[in-house]
Amino acid sequence: MVTVENKSLNIMKIMKYKSCLLLMLLVLMAFSCDPYDDYKVDTVGFKAVYFPNKDFIEKTGRSIISGEGLEFKIGAYIGGVKENTQDEEVLFEIDETLLDGTGYTLMPSNYYTLGNENRITIPKGEYLGLLPVKFDSLAIANDELFKDLNYALPLRMVESSVDSILEGMGDIVIPVKLINTYEGNFYQIGSVKEFFTVTKVLDTAYVYGDYGDLTSNISIRNLSSIMMDTVKVDGVANRTGDNYSMKLKVNPEDNSVTIIPDPSSDYQVEENGFSLWDPVKRVFTLKYKYTYEDKDFEVEETLTFRNRIRDGQNEWRWEGFEGN
Repeated sequence: MVTVENKSLNIMKIMKYKSCLLLMLLVLMAFSCDPYDDYKVDTVGFKAVYFPNKDFIEKTGRSIISGEGLEFKIGAYIGGVKENTQDEEVLFEIDETLLDGTGYTLMPSNYYTLGNENRITIPKGEYLGLLPVKFDSLAIANDELFKDLNYALPLRMVESSVDSILEGMGDIVIPVKLINTYEGNFYQIGSVKEFFTVTKVLDTAYVYGDYGDLTSNISIRNLSSIMMDTVKVDGVANRTGDNYSMKLKVNPEDNSVTIIPDPSSDYQVEENGFSLWDPVKRVFTLKYKYTYEDKDFEVEETLTFRNRIRDGQNEWRWEGFEGN
């Protein structure tokens, strides 16, 4: 039979036991360190440097953009540390032998300037060091090999202030091409008037596109770079296909646009008023005309930047473009 006295004794024992557990817990907390200390231990055991995204960069290359700085950066990464507590140095060289069998041509040394001729610094507190590569616009302006991935920069790490250079990741071949700031995919909106060539009588007038509905249903024009200041448009007015194209040349001094006929196009365009490039809103405003069979056509249209693919990345009009 359990008496009231026994119940009280049991309750006191339980309370005493809980008090002991609480005291032990408080002691442990008092003498413990930061709960994340275990994760600050370098479990890898050595530091290594390497070129990140090597396979991707060697496959897609890098684009330098006329009108946006003519520059890109090469990265060197440090692994094997939870925290980089000091500046680390990576020495490299341009190694032409890396181009053997690639089909690439060594980038002429007078075309570019490196931020440092043989060193990449990974700053304290960072895991990535960057080496700027700037290109000379005058030197490359008329070199048509830049239209595609023909030139390359071959870099090899030769020494580092850390334990090692990661095997298989200490060299990289970077193909480089030139595009201009006008390249990309553009929403097309415009109007066409058709006149009989002989009588000059208006036959038909129609519009294409809608300013209030920039959706996937609207026509998209692709503008591809032809060196520093010129693009080729894959269509004329509302006609598209292999037989329809024209060229736009932008004067960077005043952003005026010269419309140039493409010899391969069925429609040979001519200017028909003032055309302009708006670099803030990224919009072409175009006026041109052409003759086909027994009719003259007058076109007024706008091309509004939608997106572009650069180095495998999709850049949309509302991401990183001032005024959009």
